[in-house]
Amino acid sequence: MGEIHNTPERAQEMRDISARRRVSIGRNIVLSMGAMYALRQSIYYATIPEDALSGAQSVITANGAALGIWSALWAVVGVLCVMDMVNRHTRNGLSLLVGITAGWGIGYLLIWAFGTGFQDMTLVNAAIGWLAPAAFVFGFLLKVSALQDLLRAKGA
Repeated sequence: MGEIHNTPERAQEMRDISARRRVSIGRNIVLSMGAMYALRQSIYYATIPEDALSGAQSVITANGAALGIWSALWAVVGVLCVMDMVNRHTRNGLSLLVGITAGWGIGYLLIWAFGTGFQDMTLVNAAIGWLAPAAFVFGFLLKVSALQDLLRAKGA
């Protein structure tokens, strides 16, 4: 029978494999959620009637004229998230997701500040609803990217 060699080098190698696996699992979970969210947004903007848009949505979508563009852009986010899972990347799909959600949040804040004269607090609530997830995903993206870089440096 073979003997199990439990050396410090082997123990370190096992921890590194475990860390790589955890980074991969975490990345794929977030990318899966990003892809599903993007698909949902794409379907939403493809199917919502122009007369059902809120005032702020009407501004951001040019009175509904840009709904198809927003739908297509969200579809691109979903495709990039899936491609990142397949290619073992993290940055492309999530970066675009963060950019779009931050853009919408900033758009709501600008409409609140300049359009309603600070009167409509639902716009602030909507802005937070866009900006908070953008910040959360951005933080995750930074952390996973740093971990991946550290793991690559150890393997090099």
